Amino acid sequence: MKNKALALLSGEGTTIPAAEARSLFAAYDEESKFSSPVPRLLLADSRADPFLIGSRIAFSRRVGVAVAGPEEAAPMMEGKRVRFRAFDLVDGLPPPDPEKYLRGIDAQVDLRNPEVELTLVRAGEEYLAVTSPGTMVQGWSLRRPRKRAFFHPAAIFPKLSRALVNMTGCKSGEVFLDPFAGTGSITIEASMVGARVVALDQAGSMVKGCISNMKHFGQEWLGVVRGDSTYMPLARLDAVATDVPYGRASSTRGLKTRELLDRFLPAVKASMRPGSSLVLMHQKEVGVDQVRGFDLLEEHHLHVHKLLTRTISVLRRK
Repeated sequence: MKNKALALLSGEGTTIPAAEARSLFAAYDEESKFSSPVPRLLLADSRADPFLIGSRIAFSRRVGVAVAGPEEAAPMMEGKRVRFRAFDLVDGLPPPDPEKYLRGIDAQVDLRNPEVELTLVRAGEEYLAVTSPGTMVQGWSLRRPRKRAFFHPAAIFPKLSRALVNMTGCKSGEVFLDPFAGTGSITIEASMVGARVVALDQAGSMVKGCISNMKHFGQEWLGVVRGDSTYMPLARLDAVATDVPYGRASSTRGLKTRELLDRFLPAVKASMRPGSSLVLMHQKEVGVDQVRGFDLLEEHHLHVHKLLTRTISVLRRK
């Protein structure tokens, strides 16, 4: 049975938050349907569990079950510790009255540690959802690069790493690969959502650093391997996500990014099951729109600074 879910997207000003949310809903229900009545608000008709999605999503403030009014929310909130929270997407609105929305719900109000929250989003119209904000606390700052056992300046932050994993649609128990793993930024996040991870890097120092970081955060792996990503050592992969190395801080064995991708993509294609996803973060100038054996589903651009824009390409193995 399909239910209506609500995702209040974070406000980074990119297309990444909506893409991440859509990818997660579609991973658990390929027939999910979406609408976005206003910016930063995504509504989904889906069989996917919005609380599960909320527990692993990165670029959303709230994810939960959309309800028509307090009466529909009451059965999900009765007997629990609850809180009311409003998010205004337009300016100049008067403060809402929490009692108006919680009246008639048999529950204990707990502002600090609620089990569920009645979330109100106001953007011209009002949208209500029952959410579980406690399960959405991910501790990003605890896993930032300088908090890890092994640090490297090329490491990407955990929130973006999680989004790359989520955009593959990888589910718990599936085999996930980062072929340019570096310090393990992406594989740490993949392991935390239950994937069976394999990390591959050609530099022995990075392999040791990745193992140190995975252990530091209590994560497990199928393998952390020193190897060449253009000669894939795996037979079957369910999902792949990576930050393609570039620049002085990353080793590419002397290859330019285009050359590296031209060797890597055929190798990884042979190991991926049909229908699985490959998410690449790469230089904007290096296109991947005509890669044999893959369909390019979407691209998203991430402005780093005035001289650098990174592109996130989502490809599907044919």
